[in-house]
Amino acid sequence: MRKQSLAPMLVLILLSGLFSGIRAQTNTDQIVFTEGWVTGFGAPVKYPRYARSEFPTDPVIPLLLVDQSFQPADQKGDSGVNWEAISADEKGIFKHDLLASGGLYLEYTSPAEKIVIFDASGHGKAYINGVPREGDHFGFGTSKHPVRLKKGLNTFYLTSGRNPEIRASLYAPKSPLQLSTDQLTLPDLVWEEKGFKWAGIKVINGTEKAASSYRIESLVKGTGKMSTSLPTIEKLTSRSVPFRIPELQGVQEEQVEVQVNLLSAGGNKLSSLTLTLKNRPFDSLHDRTFISGIDGSLQYYSVQPGKVPEGLRPALFFSTHGAGVEARGQAAVYTPKDWGHIIAPTNRGPFGFAWEDWGRLDALEVLDIGKDLFQPDPQKIYLTGHSMGGHASWYLGATYPDYWAAIGPCAGYAELHDWIEHTRKIVTATERMFERAGNTQRTRLLSRNYLHFGVYINHGDADQVVPVRHARQMKQVLADFHPDFAYYEYPGGGHWYGNNSADWPPLFDFLKNHTLPTSKEVRSLEFYTASPGISASSNWLTIYQQTHPYQLSHVDLDLGADSLSLSGVTENVAVMQLDLSMAGVAFPLSIQMDESKLVLDQAVSEIVLVRNDSGAWELGVLPGPEEKGPRRYGNFKDAFRHQVVFVYGTQGSPEENDWNFYKARYDAETFGYRGNGSIEMVSDSQFSLEKYTDRGVILYGNSDTNRAWKTLLGKSSVQVSNGEMKVGDRVLSGDGWGCYFIQPRPDSDIASVGVVAGTGLKGLKAMHANQYFMAGTAFPDLTVIGTGVFENEYEAVEGAGFFGNDWRVETGDFVWK
Repeated sequence: MRKQSLAPMLVLILLSGLFSGIRAQTNTDQIVFTEGWVTGFGAPVKYPRYARSEFPTDPVIPLLLVDQSFQPADQKGDSGVNWEAISADEKGIFKHDLLASGGLYLEYTSPAEKIVIFDASGHGKAYINGVPREGDHFGFGTSKHPVRLKKGLNTFYLTSGRNPEIRASLYAPKSPLQLSTDQLTLPDLVWEEKGFKWAGIKVINGTEKAASSYRIESLVKGTGKMSTSLPTIEKLTSRSVPFRIPELQGVQEEQVEVQVNLLSAGGNKLSSLTLTLKNRPFDSLHDRTFISGIDGSLQYYSVQPGKVPEGLRPALFFSTHGAGVEARGQAAVYTPKDWGHIIAPTNRGPFGFAWEDWGRLDALEVLDIGKDLFQPDPQKIYLTGHSMGGHASWYLGATYPDYWAAIGPCAGYAELHDWIEHTRKIVTATERMFERAGNTQRTRLLSRNYLHFGVYINHGDADQVVPVRHARQMKQVLADFHPDFAYYEYPGGGHWYGNNSADWPPLFDFLKNHTLPTSKEVRSLEFYTASPGISASSNWLTIYQQTHPYQLSHVDLDLGADSLSLSGVTENVAVMQLDLSMAGVAFPLSIQMDESKLVLDQAVSEIVLVRNDSGAWELGVLPGPEEKGPRRYGNFKDAFRHQVVFVYGTQGSPEENDWNFYKARYDAETFGYRGNGSIEMVSDSQFSLEKYTDRGVILYGNSDTNRAWKTLLGKSSVQVSNGEMKVGDRVLSGDGWGCYFIQPRPDSDIASVGVVAGTGLKGLKAMHANQYFMAGTAFPDLTVIGTGVFENEYEAVEGAGFFGNDWRVETGDFVWK
């Protein structure tokens, strides 16, 4: 007999919400959870879910995936999970030490089927009747999901987030589709600029049909209105969408109100908000927006224009923010400079991706935009940042060494795993494969790339957030080889010391004394990379392919004094390209590369060197786009770019089709939350090569359940169907296998296909975790796992590794259990 339902754990209260930038108040009836059950896994530790694990354990999740009617009150201890009753405080917040490492169970008995908004905060993820939804890990208060409740018992399991406290409530949606104030992305209006501005707003679809043909209308008093057609928003989810704000006409008030209306295809107003935008002159601190090439979302960056005299070509200071700070806060800490401009990217969120993965790509997008906007001297581009942004200075500096004249990390850590300190001990060959996939994040492996520029290390010796040991370690690393670095340790300084430790005058004096040499001035070149897909080039050298993917590659080159000779040594390089026109060589040119000798009698602008079967270097040609190269190299995370679209299968059983959709929606929600993303989701029947040309594709399902499989993956050496997985010559049978892998999109030179597949419902459910969106995790080209992953972590990994340069299993490097 089922124990008594926890429905009495709810109270009905009336709340009124006033949002910043919104003119009107709204009243909402909320059902607030006040009683529940809490569990933890082992002794409470600091931020275990914030640690960067590809496969975090949680013994509750397998129970939920098997039995949606699971209840703590029914447990007899057989599950190995111990539960403790818990009550929320007077503010509706559940607080408990176990929430640093476990989860919170709640339930609600609904009198009827109905759609509600599930509004929770502080949790890593939510399982609502066993179906995963994105959480609010950082406690932003922006995680609101439309959910269809069943008549009767509905269960909610919330995993712990960054801090050991969670709140949750339910309320009825105000409209089938409605505008939300969560994750607004707003530009500042600029007096001198003509044309419309892009803004971003979240739309919640509380219906059970995909919403298309909707529009956003924006109106500015005295200016007129502008309409923007919206992309499709899938059923029972939300999506941040770009919309246009009309040009102001001679308005110079400091603030401008913009009316935003959500309109149906027939022109009916469904939802309305009034936003307040700042209106500023160009030469003042302001925010600017752009459409990202990663996913078509709207992102912003901030600028602090300098007071640069006319006729002086300015420098550009690229400044990366710390955790929770945001770009606008970062740009605001600097006084305007008289010799350059400040530009601050977002990392796609206050925490984003710790400047790795898509945070790195955001930085590169904004750097290019900043160069177009300010037209700086290319020899005077500098990199600096504070805290997590100091980490970005170390990381981006080591990754793109020929971009910067000097770097200045402030209160930063070199590597993410060093700062977290809660990291796993690498024991097995499988774990080492995942560690290898993360070599691009390990800046110490790339530390000799700092030879390209000057380095100024700035840290307080009493810093409690990022202890000074991080700076001292990097000082010692540089001391072993670097001739041009400065180190300053502020006595008694905390994480933020003095008037402004980021805008430190000696740091900017150091930067001013450094310029980036032109490529023809570079006579000796030393370059390291762990993946040409992340970083392939420095000056006139490009490493095009590696012998062993994601292991460290190195090339050390020297030009003779007469420019008639070139010598070099290499490590883990299969193909490289030399731009001799940029190097400034003379002919005939004698080349000594490792043990190989070549002579170029005639002048050529560039050459390609290829290792032959005997290991010697010879002249060759670049591999075609069907092979791995700098534009498309793996690992699995690399598929999530090029205006990526998620394609879910609809050709299986109803349960399989549901889970293909659930997984795609969960991934879209997670990328939306962590990366301010805007992912387009389509069914396999809606997808076509022509409609989605050159776009990255993430395919959910297998060859039996997703009709796009044959078109995109028909020639892949990994094939997954119901009941069977073939990886080269290896065959795994049964319905409990799942995999992540990446392949080149066959009709594109740049885009990839990422695959989330299972041999059946059990395998697909085992693959539903999406830790690949967490900074610091790393997945190789292919990962195959079994159903025990939530209990056994890496022991559940059946195989993992990298495809060869021809994207085949047979030529790759894999570890199998």
